[in-house]
Amino acid sequence: MPTDNETAVRRFYEALGTGDTALIDEALAADWEAVPAMRTGAGPDGWKKTIEYLRSVFPGLTVTIEQVVESGGMVAVRSVGRGVHAGELLGVEGTGREVEFRASDFHQVVDGRIVRTWHLEDYFGIARQIGLEFTRGA
Repeated sequence: MPTDNETAVRRFYEALGTGDTALIDEALAADWEAVPAMRTGAGPDGWKKTIEYLRSVFPGLTVTIEQVVESGGMVAVRSVGRGVHAGELLGVEGTGREVEFRASDFHQVVDGRIVRTWHLEDYFGIARQIGLEFTRGA
């Protein structure tokens, strides 16, 4: 049986995987903080905008939680997202390529709501999958 902390965290990913941003109001505290800060703005509204953006870039986006580890008020999650690159990302127009991206997140939960999330994502892997080339400087 999941704890209240794990339930809040699972709603966070369910919202991303389904586009049901109403789940965000159940998962996040009103003053939720993302580290690093999101370009779409702070708090739950910023995360909702990020979800809308990502689902426009990757229509049909799926998110699979691979592992959850809970200790006290912290919940760590390894996840993988999959989708077809259909919209502009990192300056690259949609390629139609299937993309897989992995993330590790650490969520601080208080009273059943996420108050802070530290996010680590494989941006380099995403960039390579959509065709960005990296060259070594001279």
